[in-house]
Amino acid sequence: MSRRDRLAINPLPFLLEGSGLDLSPERLRATFDDIARAGYTAVHADVPPQFTPSEYGELLSSFGLRPAPGYFGGFFDDPDARRDTIEGARRQAAATAELGVDTMFIAQHMCDARRAHPAVGVESSAERVAIMADGLELAAQAARAEGVTAALHPHVGSWIEVEEEVRGVLDRTDGGALAFGPDTGHLAFAGTHPVELVADYRERVAAIHLKDLDTAAAARVLAEGTSYFEATRTDRIWAEPGAGGLDLVGVLDALPEDFGGWYVVEVDLPKHGSPFDSAVLSLENLLALPYFAGGAR
Repeated sequence: MSRRDRLAINPLPFLLEGSGLDLSPERLRATFDDIARAGYTAVHADVPPQFTPSEYGELLSSFGLRPAPGYFGGFFDDPDARRDTIEGARRQAAATAELGVDTMFIAQHMCDARRAHPAVGVESSAERVAIMADGLELAAQAARAEGVTAALHPHVGSWIEVEEEVRGVLDRTDGGALAFGPDTGHLAFAGTHPVELVADYRERVAAIHLKDLDTAAAARVLAEGTSYFEATRTDRIWAEPGAGGLDLVGVLDALPEDFGGWYVVEVDLPKHGSPFDSAVLSLENLLALPYFAGGAR
């Protein structure tokens, strides 16, 4: 499968409605029609509650789309909730495997303290990092038993946000089942150099979210102490790949030469135009890169 064939999109901006997601069949069909018209062949896939994995796969297929890795979040910082969290990850992995996908992103849920003061690592704790790492590794082992690789997805606004925390989890789980699923935008917003981090853990990368960053807007919201909600919804710090200030070429080149994982475009809310316009711009920008131009690997 070529690199182009492994390029997917997260449908999030098409589905956001207020503070939640509209997952009605009507909205999903309109979304998948738009995504297919934009030129994509695969979609970040989390099975909605009203569908079985088989039914959801059939819906995607009816628009000429394939499922790509979805996302599982949990409270890995809470040892008392560990059993339920790991079981939730296992169920997500089972649904992912039934869709025919062998990878999923896995993350620590966001928290109030870091929603209010994002990207600066407030209330950091090495002990908490160790607790989360142990829980994530157990969840990854449960996913592996279902035939799915769970890839750590650092997220601004969560307890795995800044570089020290990301490296802490990855280093503590080295040699285990937990892989790495970086997001270029989240890493950069939290002060990490995505090229360097991806290069350092390149052999563990199983899938990657391609998100750009309006670096001027990000600097402004950090200086002003803006909340995550305002930074992403009002200031629109996230940008379509190639429309921000990140070295995405460097990130892609830092991946292994034989990288066989997924590339998922993710722009929570469009920086330019409508969700459809944003999707088209993202794809055009990426396909203009030598990395994707006819890449057979």
